[in-house]
Order: sequence, then C-alpha cells, then structure tokens
Amino acid sequence: MRIDDQRTSRGQGSHDAGSVTGVAFRLFRARGYEATSVDQIARELGVTKAAIYHHLAGKEAILAAGINRAIQALTGVLQEAPALPGAGAPLERFEYILRRTLEIGLEHLDEVTVLLRLRGNTELEREMLDRRRAFDRAVAEVMREAVDAGDLPADTDALLMTRLIMGMNNWLTEWYQPGGALSAAAVIDTVTRFAMAGLTAPGRSDR
Repeated sequence: MRIDDQRTSRGQGSHDAGSVTGVAFRLFRARGYEATSVDQIARELGVTKAAIYHHLAGKEAILAAGINRAIQALTGVLQEAPALPGAGAPLERFEYILRRTLEIGLEHLDEVTVLLRLRGNTELEREMLDRRRAFDRAVAEVMREAVDAGDLPADTDALLMTRLIMGMNNWLTEWYQPGGALSAAAVIDTVTRFAMAGLTAPGRSDR
C-alpha cells in the first residue's frame, strides 16, 4: 500500500505526539528525512501544521522523538534479565541480545531504519549516532567476555565481529516487508542461527 493511500481521516484533536511521530517516520522511511516536509506530514495526518506544532516543535523534534524511541528500545535490551552479567554464559547472553536486537529492529522498523540512515549532518544526528555506537560497543563487550571464557577463539576481534553481525542485522530494514512471505519470527530465527553458527564454527579463525 502506498503511503499516500494511508492517510487518516481523524481530526486534529485525535492525534498526539506518538501518532504524529509514527506517521512522520513512515514518510521518513519511504521518502527520506531531508525530502519530507512538515507540510507533507500534516497532509498525511489530515491536519494543519499548527496541529503538529501543538505536539512537537518541528521536524527535528519529530526526528528526535522517534530516534530516541528506537535507541531506548535497543539499549533497554542490555538491562533485561537474560542479558545482565551473571545471568548466563557470555555467549548465551550475546545470542539473547542478538535475537532481541532483531526483534526490535522489525518491531520498530520505521524508526530503526531512519536511525541507521543518519549521516551525522547535524548535532542531533551526531548525538544519536554516538549513542548507537555506544550500544554496539556494549554488545561487543559481551562477545569479548565470551572470548575470555573460552567460548570463542582467542583471536576473535570482538568489536569487528559485532559490527559485522550488526551490519547484517541492520540490512534487514532495507528489504524486509511486514506482511510478506517471510514472517518476522522466521527471519529472526534464521539470522540468529546463521550468526551464531558462524561465530562458533569448528576451526574458525579470524586471522
């Protein structure tokens, strides 16, 4: 279904910051953040620009709200019980984090896609990119613990391997279509098995 066919007939008063952000991020994902105007967002919502400004100060504020939602969902994974230090073997924790990262990427497809497309053109974008990189480093630390525990080869470059795996995960946002032939659960299971099999394959060496 085209974005233009998804316009709501609801009145201005039926919207809040969350619904404005949700519609805006569908447009950002489909058309690009730079190419999407507040006028277009207002038309998609069926409201005036003033109604949008009642909830959010402008397009950058909309971007900040949606990206914050995505990053908070990702970083929140590290605080979930199975991901915490001592909750299990480091490699098991890494697999849990990997699976949950995939789930969040598909659950928050619009927000995560836009996050991954940021290029650091503004102070806000650079801040968001720094937070995303901090998440990657935290995940790499869990993999490093798996190396120290002897569950992965001693020569494993934890940060490099994490970036490779997360890069594969991130690319899902560019081709996955909700409601298509592949279910989210099937994609998540396949990617998780593939990544973990590659990490733990007998005789694997990163040299």
